[in-house]
Amino acid sequence: MALVNLDEMLQRARQEKYAIGAFDLINMEFAEAIVAGASRVGSPLILSTAAVHFDYVDMESLAPSLVKLAENAPIPVALHLDHGTDLEMAVQAIRCGFTSVQVDTAHLPLEENIAVTKEIVKIAHAVNVSVEGELGYVSGHEGDHGSRMESDEPIYTEVEDAQKFVEETGVDCLAVSVGTVHCLLKGEPRIDFERLRAINKSVPVPLVIHGGSGLTEDTYQQLMENGMAKINYYADLSKAAVESIKQSLSQNPNTTSITEVLSGVRPAVQDVVEAKIKVWGSDFKY
Repeated sequence: MALVNLDEMLQRARQEKYAIGAFDLINMEFAEAIVAGASRVGSPLILSTAAVHFDYVDMESLAPSLVKLAENAPIPVALHLDHGTDLEMAVQAIRCGFTSVQVDTAHLPLEENIAVTKEIVKIAHAVNVSVEGELGYVSGHEGDHGSRMESDEPIYTEVEDAQKFVEETGVDCLAVSVGTVHCLLKGEPRIDFERLRAINKSVPVPLVIHGGSGLTEDTYQQLMENGMAKINYYADLSKAAVESIKQSLSQNPNTTSITEVLSGVRPAVQDVVEAKIKVWGSDFKY
């Protein structure tokens, strides 16, 4: 249907209290499965590429195929750089055709975070590319595959900082830390919904949750009721792909066919995408 940026997607999602999935991909097989899942249920989609995967994924080589896939999809698709390392990477992504960028500057002092993000916004908005800002620290690491009983403590987003950050940077959406973690956490996350409600009331932009895997349907609903319009999702996709490979090997332990071993990855990823979209309420026809 169209390759779009985040702004037009997320504003509507926030108003109507649903969320759009930002599904992290590692290769074209993942990307095609994600698009197929979203297309089947008629949902807008964010194809997300995290910089942590660039050790084995070349953004410049992969980007043309992602752009073509998004342009040919029957749904609105945004192509998003997640957790970029610096301004140069954001510019590279924009030149490659990404329609949205995030540079991970949340570890910087507030004023430095504002200054760097503001510069990214200036460049990106000049070419109709949206920018996601981030405040606070979501524990774990983007791209984590495993489960953990405990994690390093998050640094929660302060309401006053969020208001100042959005006003001074002009970001299109804001990732906040309210208690989720990157990876699959065993046990219930300690989400501070009171803090989330206060942030949502204080800023005019949609909110983003990092660490979206492993949450209950009730938790997702409460997040969406309080401004969460973008949910980053990867760990469960990785888990589904790995489980499909294990199952294939258990059924055919003597196989020497890699295509046979990997045959279940695409349907497994697609099934997870479809299931989560239905929970998040964005499975409507455009």
